[in-house]
Amino acid sequence: MKNIVSRYSLLFVLGVVAFVPLGDILSPGSSQALPSVAPEVSLKQLSPSVSQKQVPSKRRASTQRYTNSTYGVTFSYPSNWQPTQGYENRERFSGADGFFHVTGLLTPPPSTIQDVCNNEARNHRLIPYGTRPQVQQLQIQGRPACLILPSADQDKALERMATLIVRYPNSIRLNGTDDSYFMLHSNKENIRQITSRLRFTMPRR
Repeated sequence: MKNIVSRYSLLFVLGVVAFVPLGDILSPGSSQALPSVAPEVSLKQLSPSVSQKQVPSKRRASTQRYTNSTYGVTFSYPSNWQPTQGYENRERFSGADGFFHVTGLLTPPPSTIQDVCNNEARNHRLIPYGTRPQVQQLQIQGRPACLILPSADQDKALERMATLIVRYPNSIRLNGTDDSYFMLHSNKENIRQITSRLRFTMPRR
């Protein structure tokens, strides 16, 4: 009887030993079926929509340099603006997003920049800047200047026109008269950028 029990015990032990390796292979939770550490994936293996997606950056609008020896100025303006026909006494450039044109301003001495700007902004008979324009004092290359910004009731036909007025370092001769001030008209969205890059040059006599 003891021999029979010993045999069954031996067979049971061998069966357990043989079953354990097989269970390790078949068990769905075993380390061989699912590795505990995921393999590394390079960015090149990812979908282009994920690995190459970038936040679009705001591109700076391209500009061109404008120089006018008659009025003695130079500045930058949007490169998509083109010369506009029909302005005999003033040179004008325009595009879908704005415009500029330049001219001189004859004023009787000894007018100050404040007098000139207020007269243009508020006393013009055509009221080109609306009924409540803003006048901001500034300097261009150390010269007194002002910026006239239109009010909301400006005539829409004027295309949101704003104006920069600058006193010349020296008066220039235009059409037989001496002009003491330079005027630049542009839409209010672009005039500050143009103003920041305006420089005086030697005017043609």
